[in-house]
Amino acid sequence: MRKRVPDAVIVGAGPAGSTAAFLLAANGLRVVILDRSPFPREKLCGGLLTRKTIQTLAAVFGVTADTLRSEKVIRHESRGYLVGGRNRRPIHGTLDYPFHLVDRTVYDHFWLERAVSAGAEFRAGARVIAFNPSTSQVVTSGGDLLQGKFVLGADGVASRVRSALRRAGRIADPRGGETAIAIETFVPRTVSGAFPDYPCLHYGYIPWGYAWSFPAPERQALGILALRHKAGHRVASCFRDFLSSQPVRMEKELRFQSRSLPYGNYLATPGWKNTLLLGDAAGLADPFLGEGIYYAHRSAQLAADAILETRSRPESALQVYRSRFLRILYPELRFAHAARRLIFSLPLRLYYPVVSSLLRAMPKIWEETIQGQRRFRWLKKLNA
Repeated sequence: MRKRVPDAVIVGAGPAGSTAAFLLAANGLRVVILDRSPFPREKLCGGLLTRKTIQTLAAVFGVTADTLRSEKVIRHESRGYLVGGRNRRPIHGTLDYPFHLVDRTVYDHFWLERAVSAGAEFRAGARVIAFNPSTSQVVTSGGDLLQGKFVLGADGVASRVRSALRRAGRIADPRGGETAIAIETFVPRTVSGAFPDYPCLHYGYIPWGYAWSFPAPERQALGILALRHKAGHRVASCFRDFLSSQPVRMEKELRFQSRSLPYGNYLATPGWKNTLLLGDAAGLADPFLGEGIYYAHRSAQLAADAILETRSRPESALQVYRSRFLRILYPELRFAHAARRLIFSLPLRLYYPVVSSLLRAMPKIWEETIQGQRRFRWLKKLNA
């Protein structure tokens, strides 16, 4: 085996891995990013960016929404939205700040290129087959052995780094280990009916989940997700039921693609010593709405800051990362989780009436919460 000694080995080149790599490389650390796929690669995701995500990108990369538009990373934006229920009149709303929508294939490649431009080394096709937390050694399918001063697991919901930490007894998964299963399809707008030109969420089609319809210039993203252990076996049939309510007119069978995503399996201790877990690998996605892009970038920013602060004492990295994570991100996840339990524990037919009542009563509070101007903490009162 060929042995290398980088400062940081990052497993996974998505938004979390690329963000951490950019910050570390820009500050002079030798960074190696490993990913089993070459980029650009296909990535299933609705691709909705909230205001807090745009603000994080500006803080980390110095990139504004105007830059992302000019680089054709942002494909669509809308101040309008719709929240609907099955066979019920939907709510239409207008945002103070628009939602931005991106194609994740383009989006992820854009940030990886920034990391490489900052000095990070990217190794495509480097599938991690083993990780030893005690020695910080990562082994790839190509026979490379890398021993980083720091190891960052940014390798998604099925993270090998997280699995290795769990098997070694260094972390414990939260009770329930909640993940969601999602199915998505893309429909060309030119061959289908009139889709709305704004993001839509729909309740009442599946227990412990929701469906969505997100626009883009050439195609509409239609999807559904649900908590796996509650409704996983029903996702495909419920998705077809949802599609029957949409203006879909296709001569050929639609191509369905499925994926897993975090939906409540976030960790209070996201790592061990010099091994840190980021984004989906740490279970960091909104347990109510499923938003993960913000948490990917933000957790990577917190982790990179912790590494830069502890570069001479790597074993202290988790302590610094965890303290900031518990203060900044963890409370949001907990309260969003509480909101999900409050609503999804009701009978399916009541999801939309409850959501719509809350949305009508306090539209600006909901908008500010989703966009990041207000914390989820106010939801605690609803669950009291």
